[in-house]
Amino acid sequence: MGQKAARREKLAAIRDRVWAIIVAPEAHSLMSRERALDSLGYLWEIEKDGGSALMVL
Repeated sequence: MGQKAARREKLAAIRDRVWAIIVAPEAHSLMSRERALDSLGYLWEIEKDGGSALMVL
């Protein structure tokens, strides 16, 4: 697997986790919700010029 494919899979895993927490925040701890927001910020920063990662959210 190439570096780009590995990076895409990592970003997809982050997106999936953030989405799961956004959909059902009551099922997750405060710490998990805070980490999800941090991850969302991370996705925003690395994809703000490329745009594709956040389009799925």
